[in-house]
Amino acid sequence: MRRVGILVVCALAACKGGEDKPGGQSAQAPPPKDTGAVTIRLAYGSEKKTWLEAELKQFDGRTKGGKRIRVQAEAMGSGEAATAIASGKLQPTVYSPASGVYVTLLNQAWLSSGGHTRPIAPAGEPLVLSPVVIAMWKPMAEALGWPQKRLGWNDLLRVNADPRGWGAFGHADWGRFKLGHTHPAYSNSGFLAVLAEAYAGAKKTRGLTRADLDAKDTAALVDKVEQTIVHYGKSTGFFADKMLARGPSYLSAAILYENLVIESYAKSPPLPLVAIYPVEGTFWSDHPYSILDAPWVGAEEREAADVLLQFLRARPAQERALALGFRPADPGIAIGAPVDAAHGVDPKQPETLLETPGADTLARLLELWQAHKKGSDVVLVFDKSGSMTGRPLTEAKAGARAFLDVLHPTDLVTLMLFSSRLETTVGPVRLGDKKDEILRAVDAVEAHGGTALYDTIALAYDQVRRRAAATPDKIYAVVVMTDGNDEGSRRSIDGLMRGLDDDAVKVFTIGYGDGADARVLGRIAEAARGQYLKGSLDNIVSVFEEMGAFL
Repeated sequence: MRRVGILVVCALAACKGGEDKPGGQSAQAPPPKDTGAVTIRLAYGSEKKTWLEAELKQFDGRTKGGKRIRVQAEAMGSGEAATAIASGKLQPTVYSPASGVYVTLLNQAWLSSGGHTRPIAPAGEPLVLSPVVIAMWKPMAEALGWPQKRLGWNDLLRVNADPRGWGAFGHADWGRFKLGHTHPAYSNSGFLAVLAEAYAGAKKTRGLTRADLDAKDTAALVDKVEQTIVHYGKSTGFFADKMLARGPSYLSAAILYENLVIESYAKSPPLPLVAIYPVEGTFWSDHPYSILDAPWVGAEEREAADVLLQFLRARPAQERALALGFRPADPGIAIGAPVDAAHGVDPKQPETLLETPGADTLARLLELWQAHKKGSDVVLVFDKSGSMTGRPLTEAKAGARAFLDVLHPTDLVTLMLFSSRLETTVGPVRLGDKKDEILRAVDAVEAHGGTALYDTIALAYDQVRRRAAATPDKIYAVVVMTDGNDEGSRRSIDGLMRGLDDDAVKVFTIGYGDGADARVLGRIAEAARGQYLKGSLDNIVSVFEEMGAFL
């Protein structure tokens, strides 16, 4: 999930509370004497960003000693946060991932590094609930027998098993079955999707073991599902937004949260979405609130964190969560609209819940996914024009190295270096065999010349399209990094755009620095069903890493 930095500071001077809120002050009562403030830091899964930001604006809590409670809250990927906490780069008071799975993974990482002898993260209480679902266009679900029939992973694979694709179900215009889910190393929904696939392959609903993951049937089903992937990514919200914007030709289905299906009904989708709760079972995304048992969390911060927890778990906040499509963690609050059939979901589901296995099995799951993830064939288009001289080029080289580190050794990679023209091409080569050669070419880059952007993108795109037509079994992508506008291409932007007409090839663009034209790069990425990201001297490495998470 893409990291989104926010800062919400709540104090009496800035945040107005309501009446008799837990942890807050009555609107009629005078505030207690100001005795200073205590700051707590909250790292939370961005899936609940809309709800949590609104709640923090209302929170006006104090400790028993009268200190104002300030909250610094940062929305980020659950896996990303766990990695940063385990390494010591991130030191929050509270960790609230999208799922308790990441509490288990954080504790495992914490205990395996730095000589720690006890877990850092208690299980925590859930804040809100939302089941992980397969979001599918309603007509497609109906073609598979929904709602009379409960659908599962094997029903989706029936479409792919027939060479006619959706044509076998009377809808040749829908093409093949196309699935999207996030990268499981970064994002909760992707991790739980692969875990659900493994459970389905093992034909179990609890007690999944490493031996189950190593079984032939488990690996076979995971492999079949992963081969239907269009591409991966860091953000569950990205798939929800792009699915609605691009329609059925982009994705047949995506692994989302139930609340995102509900949200879609307010966005005028081209077709209605419905939530499929796999018959084999699924998981709750339970958003635990874990006050860390860490050296940087003192008794005062712990007390303040508990005050915030009581506010978020109280009925008013929980009812506001329900209005946004979450299921309240408070069982005393009845489930009602918008968690209903009118918004594509079933409040009686999920009927079958899967059990979270132990840390050892969870670690093995990522290895299984790496072995069976859909492979990539990617062209990295690298701008080496004169404006890159100095630190811009140094940081861009570091970003390119980080990008290559994210890819799998079996992926095919091509490096295209360009300025006023295409100057150097390395590949396509299997990354595990020729990574050093590509890195040497990157390290040897010297900046000079202009920016023949459109011509180079067209060359890269045509090269990948030919390979996609010959062997349509990979994620085919062009990743473009540039710090400027086009200079001297024979093609116009309109001519380039007309050629980006192959659904099998995606273009991802990075605008590096203030000189890059975000509007044009965004148009190119959207036309080619990719994504545009803004890069700078300070974040280009993380931007390249995020691009790598799509592949």
